[in-house]
Amino acid sequence: MFKKASLLSVLAIASTTTISAAFLNPVSASAVTFNAANDFSATNNPNGTWSYGYETTLGGAFNLYPNSGQRVPGLDIWINNAIAISGDPVVFHNGTSSPITFGSVTVQPGQLGFHPGPNGQYSIVRWTAPSTDSYSLATVFSGLDFVGPTSTDVHVLKNGTSLFNGEVTGFGSSSDVNFSDTFTVAIGDTIDFAVGYGTNGNYYYDSTGLDAVITSTNTPDVPEPSTIAGAVLGLVAFVGALGTCRPSFKAGRRSK
Repeated sequence: MFKKASLLSVLAIASTTTISAAFLNPVSASAVTFNAANDFSATNNPNGTWSYGYETTLGGAFNLYPNSGQRVPGLDIWINNAIAISGDPVVFHNGTSSPITFGSVTVQPGQLGFHPGPNGQYSIVRWTAPSTDSYSLATVFSGLDFVGPTSTDVHVLKNGTSLFNGEVTGFGSSSDVNFSDTFTVAIGDTIDFAVGYGTNGNYYYDSTGLDAVITSTNTPDVPEPSTIAGAVLGLVAFVGALGTCRPSFKAGRRSK
């Protein structure tokens, strides 16, 4: 049976440990971020919240790319070999630490890109909301073909409805097309990033870079360490007060 002093000692130690933990190991309140390039997977499709596919009409039925591989060493791709002509439509990613150049296209380290199909197919990178929440979106489309140069139509859609429509015409940073937005989604809602073959009506020289970052705008509340300390010390005082009480009964003797 614990005596008052022993119990208070244990609680005092527990309170000190709890307070120290609160100061040394605070709960993180950082926002959740989804980055299309950083999160890319060469082995899984879907890949968490991200998936890679194509649509024959913008906002139409979404078809996952079933095949993966490498276009050139270090450049991972998702594609449908049954419909692809000259390797398109496709989503590709440079997972190396060096630029990769193939043909007239240069892909920077860690960069994600996609290319439309010859029959007007839109190549799609899709994000699916993991929960109901508010998010901010920062997107950059850019031309990756230095010969053509790139001439594509680019789009951002929420549940198949357009949020943004633009055109990439050129190569490198001078061709950047930016789009930012904030929105609320329900679990399972989709945000699509799409590329088509542009107003010239052909898919040649149409490799397009995609930088898309989605960040939650709601962060969890983190209790102050002083609040935790106050609660623990209050418990110590309460138990101390209980220890001053005396029982109002006596144990009876057992009958013989």
